[in-house]
Amino acid sequence: MHKLLIVLICCFPLILFGQTPNSEKLQSDEASISWLTELAEKGYNIKDDSVIISKEFHRILQDSTYRKLLYPKNYTWTQTSNLIKNQQLKPAFWYMINLYPKSEKDKKMAVRSVLAYEKVFKMDEVLLNTFYTYSFMDPEVSEVKNGIPEITRPDIMETKLKNVKEIVEYIYIYRKQQKEKPANK
Repeated sequence: MHKLLIVLICCFPLILFGQTPNSEKLQSDEASISWLTELAEKGYNIKDDSVIISKEFHRILQDSTYRKLLYPKNYTWTQTSNLIKNQQLKPAFWYMINLYPKSEKDKKMAVRSVLAYEKVFKMDEVLLNTFYTYSFMDPEVSEVKNGIPEITRPDIMETKLKNVKEIVEYIYIYRKQQKEKPANK
């Protein structure tokens, strides 16, 4: 079962984004663009003197069922795989961030999974955007009071950000290795 999950998680980007006769049509599809935009979007952003909050951030605040999906008591690779199958990539990446520190085996699996998606997305940006979308309402980190997250455990939030930075370092190493590979002729 574990090997199947590895195959699903690592090969899914290749299956999903492989070239097909209609791939150009898919890329121009409005739903696809919206989906890709969501991955590139932070949950909130401060611009000049304004705070801009995304639809995803609003959804998390307002939908308790969705919050339960995003913040289970125990994150699992089975749940992560299900999110990927349902094309809920941003929540799947959030699960990977939370699974990463569990064990050396989980670290390797999270890094491999993220690197598989690096072929399709700028995963350093996606992971940071994912962190800044979901971390503020994580029950381990904050309490939502009157629709506003109040951070009660900045130490846990800081640890999760440290884990994201570690994964991003693996992405940078991977990119460097890819640049140094001799071109296939």
